[in-house]
Amino acid sequence: MQESTEKAPQITLVEWFDEHWYKIERENGAADYFPSVTTKLGIVAKPFLATWRGDIGNREANLRLFEAQERGTRIHHAWYTLTTDGAVIYQNWKRPIYTDQQLDDLKLQYNGNVAIMAYQDEMLDVWKLSKFLEVVKPKVIASELTVYSDRYQEAGTVDNVLEIAEGDYQVNGKSPLHLPGGIYIADLKTGNVFDENAYMQTASYANMFTEMRGVPVVGTLGIHTNSKNRTGIEGLGVYYRNQAEMHEDFQDFRHVSDMWSRKNKQAKPRLFEFPALLTLRKETQNA
Repeated sequence: MQESTEKAPQITLVEWFDEHWYKIERENGAADYFPSVTTKLGIVAKPFLATWRGDIGNREANLRLFEAQERGTRIHHAWYTLTTDGAVIYQNWKRPIYTDQQLDDLKLQYNGNVAIMAYQDEMLDVWKLSKFLEVVKPKVIASELTVYSDRYQEAGTVDNVLEIAEGDYQVNGKSPLHLPGGIYIADLKTGNVFDENAYMQTASYANMFTEMRGVPVVGTLGIHTNSKNRTGIEGLGVYYRNQAEMHEDFQDFRHVSDMWSRKNKQAKPRLFEFPALLTLRKETQNA
């Protein structure tokens, strides 16, 4: 069989505050802009958030959401580092464990693939995730993988594609979690609440992964680092959806997508890029 010489499209994330789009650049120079799955899911009502905002006020709610998003970004980066053979280092700024020289040596040892955590609670979350890896022993196929669908014109970034052997794993409370062997789409959640919209999100990612790679996905996993579980891995929740459930989740997402499309017929990304450096200083030249 002759291999295709067609190049894979170049995919670039286009962010404008809370809106996420993906630029799909084709080999012929054409480009498409696909909205992200999370942008579409943004239209789903969240009554608990509205009640919470009413209790504490918009200003305080916005501040807390921003802090939670920044915290989640740091943990996601550490998780990416861990799943790509890097090292996650706990270095509290009040009581540093490593000297600057030791940190430099560690960065050299891990080829710069190092994440430094300054807060105890964030390092604890990464520790929970490391225990998940020790128990399940998955093969990490990909981390932070961008996927897209030409059929549905949407895209997203998968936290992890994992290959897992069939078995019973003590990762979600007192009862072992049985997982069939195969490929899984996994998504990391770090918030106080595990939002079931995550099921629609991972189902859509699974569909895009199969569309792009031709590889079937046996299930999806929501990995929640702020679970109420006290057994298994304390504080970690792992929520498995099988193929039948994934199909239902994907159909639910298609309804959400249709509604988003009806309400955003003229939607397009804001294409604006400001410079990385601004200055009013005039550079002097030597005569």
